Parts: sequence; C-alpha cells; structure tokens
Amino acid sequence: MFFPVVIIVTFLRLLGSAEPTPPAKGVLRVYGMKFCPYVQRLKLVLAAKGVAHETININLLSKPKWYFTKNPMGKVPTIEIDDVVIYESDIVSEYVDAVYPGRKLCTTNALKSAKEKMFLVYWGNNCVVNYYKYARELKNNDQEAKDAFCALVKEGLEKTATFLENNGTPYICGSQPGLTDYLLYPHLERINAIVPVDLKQIPRVKAYFDAMQEDEAVKSCRFSNELHLEFIKKYVTGDVGAYDIGPVAE
Repeated sequence: MFFPVVIIVTFLRLLGSAEPTPPAKGVLRVYGMKFCPYVQRLKLVLAAKGVAHETININLLSKPKWYFTKNPMGKVPTIEIDDVVIYESDIVSEYVDAVYPGRKLCTTNALKSAKEKMFLVYWGNNCVVNYYKYARELKNNDQEAKDAFCALVKEGLEKTATFLENNGTPYICGSQPGLTDYLLYPHLERINAIVPVDLKQIPRVKAYFDAMQEDEAVKSCRFSNELHLEFIKKYVTGDVGAYDIGPVAE
C-alpha cells in the first residue's frame, strides 16, 4: 500500500548560507540535491514506506561550509533526526527500511540478497560509470566519444536484461519493487532520458522500466526526460543554478 509523503523543501544557494536550525524532535530531515540520483534512491524508499520528512537541498557546485559538519565528504544524501546523522545512499536507505514501519523492502533471503548486491556492483561499474562519461561529453561534444560510451551503456543494459531474465520475477526483488529496485532505478531513469539507447531494442529492460514507471513511489519522485536533459547540460558546464531548475516540488 502506498501512503502519501509530506515533503518540506528548503533551498540553499550560496557558500555562505547560514546553518539551518536542527530539525524538530522526531522529524526526519534529508539533506539532498533535487536531481541527484543517489538522493532519489532514498526518496523512493521514503515514498514506498510512507515516511514523512523535510528536505534541505544542497547546491553541490557551491556547498555551504556548515554542511561538512554533517557529512565530512560533502556528499548527499544525509539524514538527520534527533542528533543522529547518517549518510551514503545505500546505508541510509537500509537504515530507513529497518527502523520505520511499513512494507520491508530489503530482500531477506541471504543468497538472493547477495546476488542482488553483486549485480548492483556490476550496474554501478558499467552502466552508471559509462552514463556519467557520456554525460560529460555533452559539454565537449565529442561525437566519437559519445558514441563509444553510448555503446558501452547499451552493452551493460543487455547484460542487465540477461540478469532480469534469469531472475525470473517482474522486479529484481520479486513480485513488487524492493530496495534493490529503488537503488537501481534512478540511473536507469537518467539513461533513458539522456543516453540515445532505444530501450525497445532491449525488451526485458524496457518491460522492467515500464513496470517501475507504474510504481506509486516512482511516480512521486521521477522527473521528465526534458528536465533531466536541461539539468545535466547545465550541470556539466558548472552552472551553479542548475540544481533547482524546474518546479520547486516534483
């Protein structure tokens, strides 16, 4: 069952932005960035579990100094609640799944969980890495390089199709999306929007993507292809205003 999520969004733009007051007692705060796929991972988990939270978006091209006291690496997402601070998207997502009520998203079978995690490593080292390499070439406009990285992304998606076929269920985690699906989906959304690979040529991945698009948590957290493309073109050129283009709440 899907529960509506209450989201409060505050934008911080400048390096000198004052540190916000701590969240109220019992309130979960997410430090994120609107278009960050790793933040979207957490947002999907929060939406799937119906966890109310507030959000402060960090400009990753102009990080406020105070943020490094929350996360010494300056990355997002980070969560804060009652003086507890946790960061790294997979760690935070597992923590949220463990401590909040609602449908449990983590795979409980140890062997299946291990296989899912191994595949996520492959996904990250291939599809995700080559997606970012392709995206950077949007600034350089080196068509030969873009074609090469596009081909590598397609190769990774074809191996993803094989994994999904062998998995034998509509979603990686079973009959409905689980944690691994929500960890993988954000980059698939961006690949579909930005890399010129026709998913129709990879039917199993297309079917998986279409099924994820119908998930209520995904519907509440996704962005249009046009907005993704607008953001990434600005971001790779160092446009500090890129992080909050489009509507305030998507």
